[in-house]
Amino acid sequence: MPLSPLFKNRLHLLFDESKGERERHLAFEAPLSEYVSPPIETKDVSIAGPLGSIKARLYRPAGNTDDLPGFIWFHGGGFMFGDIEMNEADIVAREIAHRGGIAVLTVDYALCGPEQFFPAPHNDGIASLRWLANNASDLHIDRDHIFIGGISAGGALAASVAIADRDSGDNFLAGQLLNCPDLHRALPAFSEELASKKAEEPQAVFFSHEIVDQHHERHIRPGDEVADWWYAGDVASKARLAPAQIINCEYDGLRASGEEYARQLAAEGVEVEVLTQAGVPHAHINRHPADCVEMDETLNEMVRWIKAH
Repeated sequence: MPLSPLFKNRLHLLFDESKGERERHLAFEAPLSEYVSPPIETKDVSIAGPLGSIKARLYRPAGNTDDLPGFIWFHGGGFMFGDIEMNEADIVAREIAHRGGIAVLTVDYALCGPEQFFPAPHNDGIASLRWLANNASDLHIDRDHIFIGGISAGGALAASVAIADRDSGDNFLAGQLLNCPDLHRALPAFSEELASKKAEEPQAVFFSHEIVDQHHERHIRPGDEVADWWYAGDVASKARLAPAQIINCEYDGLRASGEEYARQLAAEGVEVEVLTQAGVPHAHINRHPADCVEMDETLNEMVRWIKAH
């Protein structure tokens, strides 16, 4: 499918030399409409983590005091930037909570740099899962139906926390939802079809092997030994992990990682659903649903999968 006009018509903004790199991306992602939240109640909470308190926010359908499924959701940002105010955190949480009748927790996990490295984000992710599970009764959350997920680096974090959940014996998770995730330290080879998408839209936000290699170097302190579970696709065994939904983006080099992880999970008997959102580049859900029909479709697919599990 061709790249959606919402993205194609804005590619020139990524090459505006009058702006810095981050400003270019913010212009590329600028909304077309004002977001109107569904009826949601939010509560800011503090979670005890290994590096200190972790800021988080809990979202629930307004007026609902039932025990709801719980869903921990991690924002993206390459483990270098981002927070729970981003669209892909705040708006996604509001929409999932409303559409699915789900309690959603977003987490301001520790970022890398300049003096902080892996596994700081992972440790905060693990702490957030244990906090939610251990406080499920007080939070009116069904402890038997806790899910974890994230976008891009957040998807990588969710997958790593799912491995820690299995290895620790906690087994809190009923499922993991990974959106355009970065799951292998070395990005797998592109299929011919994926390579053709890069050739079709050479100016699109498309992660190359070189960019991913350089990016990953920033996460690891020089001289530190890399634990396999920091990159979920590299862990020795993927057996007995929580069921997974992986949603990739058609015009995204990281699709190679999501697709390979799906094959790896299936090969070890893990239930996995893999979808490709057509016509979009990386991180298309950092938008407004009214602006981006593909974001709306992705949110509905996530809610459908959670309800089925």
